Amino acid sequence: MAKKLYLCTKIKTIMAQVLSIKPNNPCFVADGVKYEIVLTGNDATHQPHVLTFNLYVLNTDQTTYETTSVDLVSYPVIVAHGAWDSLEIDLSDIIKPNTYRYRKSASSTIYGLAAVRLTKIDGNDVNLDANYNWCLPGTSSGLKTTASDVLPDTEHPFLVARGNEQGSLHFYRSELKEMEYIYAIISTAYADYAIETDNHDRDDQDLSDKIIANPTLYNLIGIWLCDDNQSQYAIYGDANALFLLMENYGWHRKAIAIEDDPITDETHLIRWTNSMGAPEVLLLTGEMQDVSEISEPNIYIAAQDLRSTIRRQQRNTVTTKYTLQTGYLTPARIIALRDMLSSEEVELKIGDEWISVSVTADAKHAVHQREPETFELTIEVLEQTRYHKPNRTVYPIPGERSALLQDNSGNLILDNNSNTIQENG
Repeated sequence: MAKKLYLCTKIKTIMAQVLSIKPNNPCFVADGVKYEIVLTGNDATHQPHVLTFNLYVLNTDQTTYETTSVDLVSYPVIVAHGAWDSLEIDLSDIIKPNTYRYRKSASSTIYGLAAVRLTKIDGNDVNLDANYNWCLPGTSSGLKTTASDVLPDTEHPFLVARGNEQGSLHFYRSELKEMEYIYAIISTAYADYAIETDNHDRDDQDLSDKIIANPTLYNLIGIWLCDDNQSQYAIYGDANALFLLMENYGWHRKAIAIEDDPITDETHLIRWTNSMGAPEVLLLTGEMQDVSEISEPNIYIAAQDLRSTIRRQQRNTVTTKYTLQTGYLTPARIIALRDMLSSEEVELKIGDEWISVSVTADAKHAVHQREPETFELTIEVLEQTRYHKPNRTVYPIPGERSALLQDNSGNLILDNNSNTIQENG
């Protein structure tokens, strides 16, 4: 009886790892830095896996980029009745502390970003994420950056929180001057970009040292703003426009309207890191009052004997606080105000110095605003000193008094603040 010969074939399950979702390049951290890796075959063990990411972040001094490695354990999500496993992870909480307010570095690049790349799964090198993905601070606020995203006429690419009024963004000159750079995201749908002001047209411009960009990230640019009225980047004109070029459709104009500062008794500048990670400045024109608080006295016993006790008081700490009326704000500027109130980094300009402050306010306002509204801000200086430093700046009376107002006896005539009055006002 002949024996049948059976050929047994052992089928080996093929291992596979597919990067289903990875962050957009660039992405905004507050919107999520999400990965999804699909594992099939022998990799789909329904067991936790260790994912290794390389982070490219600024050092503590925010001066140079350094590479560091992070290992994360991810538990699989079973998909399609166990057909495969999916590892899902969001790196936002890890990357957010490593992103900062945008600024220009000494090497004319933009600092404040971080980058991430998947390098290993369970200790094995993988090449699923071939390039670093750049992570920008804050949220995109709906702004998209991919090759298919062409901005509608009613949207702008600038990383500012204020609203868009009547086709342009409104700024006072002092706001733009203190910002120094205004940052923008250029969608890869556009082939080129240029900047134009009232002073010069595009044909005159050398963009090489006036528009900066991260060396490896074309999308993010910073446009230099100067107070030289001979420059095409001057803020002395009435408008400043970024032109985005589509190869087959011509230039798309995105404008900034520039207005002289209002003539008021008081002007105050507040700078903050807005929700898109960029520096933004708001000019406020209301009255400021000093409402500083003095702490309760700390009394201690300095000496004591049978007949008496001598007590002394330690010098109190003064918490410097102000109230500031914003002046009447339009809807677009109210948007900026609300963004400032939620920022983690706010500064008030006092004299020539920016001071870190905390700002609170009741910002309720009409949903359908029919007229400008004003708000009261409470501002607390964050860095306090135990001893108050009085103002010791004294302006001496000039040696030649002929230009000063005098009475018939030659006595100087002073104003209500004891300042000398010039003869011509």
